[in-house]
Amino acid sequence: MRQVVTALTLLTGIGAFAAQATAQAPAEFDPNDFGKIVIQPRQVAGGGGGSDSGGFVLEQAFGDYQNEPIIEYGENSPAVRLGRPIGRLDMLFNNGKTGFCTAFIVDDQHILTNHHCIPGMDGDPSGQVSGVQAAQFVAGFIKPGRAEGTDRYTVSPQIVETNRELDYTVLRVFGNPSTKYGKLELAMADPEDAEFLWIIGHPQGQAQHISREGCAAATPAISEEGKLVHSCDTLGGNSGSPVIRLSDKRVIGLHHAGDNRTGFNMAIPMTRILPQSKVLKAAAGGAVVAAAPPPVVPKSTPVATPPPSTTNACSALWNEAKAVGCAGYEAYVAECGNHTFASMARRVIERECSIPTAAPPETSDGTAITVKANGGGDYFEIADAVSAAADGARIEVHPGRYTKGIDVTRPIEIIGVGAMKDIVLAVKEDNLIEWTASSGRVSGLTMIQEGGQYFGIHLAGGSMILEDNDISSKGLGVIAVRGNEGGTIRRNTIHDGAQGGIFLFEKGKATIEDNDIFGHRLAAIEVKDGAAPIVRGNSLYDGEGSGIFVNEGGTGRYENNTVYNNALAGIEVKGGKDPLITSNIVRNGLQGGILVSEKSTARIESNTIYANAFAGLEIKTGANPVVWNNTMRDGHQSAVYIHEGGKGVLEENIIHNNAFYGISVRDPNSRPIIRENKIFDNVYEAIRVRLSAAGTYENNDLSGNKAGAFLIEEDAGDVLRMGNKE
Repeated sequence: MRQVVTALTLLTGIGAFAAQATAQAPAEFDPNDFGKIVIQPRQVAGGGGGSDSGGFVLEQAFGDYQNEPIIEYGENSPAVRLGRPIGRLDMLFNNGKTGFCTAFIVDDQHILTNHHCIPGMDGDPSGQVSGVQAAQFVAGFIKPGRAEGTDRYTVSPQIVETNRELDYTVLRVFGNPSTKYGKLELAMADPEDAEFLWIIGHPQGQAQHISREGCAAATPAISEEGKLVHSCDTLGGNSGSPVIRLSDKRVIGLHHAGDNRTGFNMAIPMTRILPQSKVLKAAAGGAVVAAAPPPVVPKSTPVATPPPSTTNACSALWNEAKAVGCAGYEAYVAECGNHTFASMARRVIERECSIPTAAPPETSDGTAITVKANGGGDYFEIADAVSAAADGARIEVHPGRYTKGIDVTRPIEIIGVGAMKDIVLAVKEDNLIEWTASSGRVSGLTMIQEGGQYFGIHLAGGSMILEDNDISSKGLGVIAVRGNEGGTIRRNTIHDGAQGGIFLFEKGKATIEDNDIFGHRLAAIEVKDGAAPIVRGNSLYDGEGSGIFVNEGGTGRYENNTVYNNALAGIEVKGGKDPLITSNIVRNGLQGGILVSEKSTARIESNTIYANAFAGLEIKTGANPVVWNNTMRDGHQSAVYIHEGGKGVLEENIIHNNAFYGISVRDPNSRPIIRENKIFDNVYEAIRVRLSAAGTYENNDLSGNKAGAFLIEEDAGDVLRMGNKE
């Protein structure tokens, strides 16, 4: 008879755990095996549970191990179908070590696993630096020892969310595996005492297994320390597995550890994780209330078909709204006015999207305040009208030249009436506008900062809409955004800055869209110090610096911009923190297309990069971007140049017709992962590796290059090649 600890033998007094227990690293595999499906683990995570660990281990089995290969139930079985969103998370760390755990799909962009699976981030005070060079999510691995039918999806090394106490981490996965494999539903509910459970995962990195025999919650199911206690068999690699209740096949816990002193395993209840996670809360439809159990209906009673739920549709629309902007938020509120995030969307619309259609009365006769430089209005200077205006005032500025700097501390509108070129605010030795008001709008003016150590527009607090203006500066940057609550900068012509165009720092916030930005001495847009703008639909060109410069500590989203003819890189990321650079055109740069350096992480996807004087993409000095689905062509040198310790995962890119190599890698510690790219019609070899550089090069189509597929120099380091078409 199998000797196993079950839920029926776990009693109330088992709630004391070792608070001093230390989570250990995930199980390891040979670094040369990274990218493969079938691997051999080096060790089991969790160690031996010696005296230092207080008996705490990451995985354990009870009696005779009964964690079974899931394929034994048949490819079309309910267990296999339920397990489709569950996969193996493979990690290659910066220190050369490796690890794997289990993870599962929660929405179209994210997977969930344990915090302790990525221990590198414990040394980072922000909790966001993973220490991972590369990661992949292996889905569909259900047949032991066989890789057919599996898929691999690139995972961003940058942490989206993490919590050490609750031992969960949310990661970004590319390629939307949910379209093929689905996602697991999360339940804001605890299991009943002794309720039967399933755990599905990848023990020891092998094909998917299920623990179901003797797998149940304890009595009580939740310990005094808030852990879900269970008797399901697990081993190293099961960390991050979902704990699924049989009644509705929903996830009620995240498996993470065991205690061999008391003989049971533990999970973190979703009732503790969901309230702390914005991503998971949204994936669950925004709700954090327990679902009622389905009613028991007598067989003789007809069952009415419930109306279709709008929860998932509204959640999807909310995600689209965040990407689209004002029009998306308006559509979301119109369709889902009672959904979880409706109030938030209304605040966004009010703050950043609304344009008042009628002016509030501000003078004794109920008309707007008028400013006319040559007389005939309420004021001669805009600054004087602003000083006298009440909250909500509309100030109409008529053609003329105005020379006083404006300080806006109350919500107002400043609107040009007439031809923009004839309404000129020209200020020397002061900011054109210093803005700290909570809201407001400036539109229809020509604004020239004429010199001195001042900005053109200084958005130093609150929020504003700056639209349909012509702005330049002979002093500092044309627009500076810092420490504010929000802002919208759209449809402006921003040009000829004696320094930069738009400078965001000190956590500045803005949506920058549909502007024409050119002719600056420094970057057209520079972002640093925690600033995180949304930059989309702009034209950035003819600058003496970069088009977009994500500097130290900067992040944000950069999409659908056209960047061309700049003296430095079209887009540069230097010490940046995982900006998303997507669907841009980066062309005809006097140097390179995109440059990533200084240990930056970045997501570079679906861009078209061509006709640049240097490399289309340059990665150096420890930078580690994820580069997916880009087209890099017609460059005057190599399409991709990786050197000075550059890393990165380059996957599913199309690279062709470049004057040198498709990809050139050199220097010690340069070790990219180059996978499933199509590289053709380049003048030299598809890939060149030299000067102690290494890397993994697999499943690429390298046919059709004039000098061949590979040039691996004698002084190259360890180069792993497999599955390439040459």
